[in-house]
Order: sequence, then structure tokens, then C-alpha cells
Amino acid sequence: MLKIKFIYFDIGGVLNDWSDAFKTVTNKFNIPFKDFLNHWRENDDDITRGKITPKEFWSKAIKKFDLKNANNFDFLRSWVGDYKQRIEVHQLINRLIDQYKIGIISNLYKDMFPILIETKIVPNINYSAIILSCDVGLKKPEKEIYEIGTKKTRVKPEEILLIDDRLDFIEGAKVVGWKTFWFNEKNVTDSVDKLQKLLL
Repeated sequence: MLKIKFIYFDIGGVLNDWSDAFKTVTNKFNIPFKDFLNHWRENDDDITRGKITPKEFWSKAIKKFDLKNANNFDFLRSWVGDYKQRIEVHQLINRLIDQYKIGIISNLYKDMFPILIETKIVPNINYSAIILSCDVGLKKPEKEIYEIGTKKTRVKPEEILLIDDRLDFIEGAKVVGWKTFWFNEKNVTDSVDKLQKLLL
């Protein structure tokens, strides 16, 4: 029997389906999707660590792709608008919150979290800890971000469970002694069923 007191959820791939990310902006401005994705990858580390904001990333995109009438475009809201809720996972969290402390640990970008809450992409509950890469300047699977996560919980590492869709992020959590569950986003129902049997 798992002795879990604290559950950390990842956001992308677990709480939401992000597979359509950047579809709206690339369609609106007629940018080749692969080119925009490459631009994102070039800036990924800086934006994930909070060194630049999504707005600053968009300013770079305007220059790179020579976009017209783009300065007032709300890139961040467009980006979040491409996400979809994972309703089954949200329902699971609402069942878990009476028995466990719930937290978020995610590679996320400046100013995005409040919009995710507002648009209900992330459940609006009383999280016991929220660790975002853009706030701490670290990202999964770096050991230090999990160490920060451990301190925030005030429980032993082995009493923490990480639910994540990335195997490399899961391996990072194991290094600091957390329990882990790999969330298969290609079979959400099966993953939720397994979590229910494990935790409820």
C-alpha cells in the first residue's frame, strides 16, 4: 500500500491536452507551423525558465516572420485557447482533495497560470503548493526543482507522488525519492482508472 500524503500534478499532457498549441496563431498569421515550432524551440529554455515572457517571445516572432498588424494580438490567450481540459482528470482531483494535499509542478510560462485557472484548463482548487519553472528559474527534470517541491510539501520525499506524462520528468522525481505515476495521455481513461484504484 502506498503511503502517499501529497500529490503533485503536471499540467501539460495531464491536466490539459496541448496537442493543438499554436494552431490558432499560425493559422491567423499564415505562418508555417513547423517554422513557428522551430522558433519556439529556439526560445524554449529562456521562456520556460522565465527569462523572457510569452509577450516578449511574440515580439521576437513578429520580427522573425515580418508579421503585420500583430502587435496588439494577445498571443498568450490565443495559446491557452488552443488547450483543452482533461475533464476526467479534473474530476479525479476533486475526488482526491479530501484525502490528500494537492500541488502543481510544471514547466510553465510567465503569466499563463492565472489564465489557465480563469479558463478552467486547470482546476480552481486550493493547491497546497504550486511550483512553476518560470518562477523558480529551474525546470523538470532538474533535481533542484524537485528539491524545492519537497520542501514545499513538508512531508517525506517517499510520501510524495508525481503524476506526469513525461518519462524523463518522472525519472527526475525518482532521483529525489518521490513515488511516480506515468500518465499515458494516449489513453486518458485507463490512466485515470489506474489512479483511482491506486489512490481511492
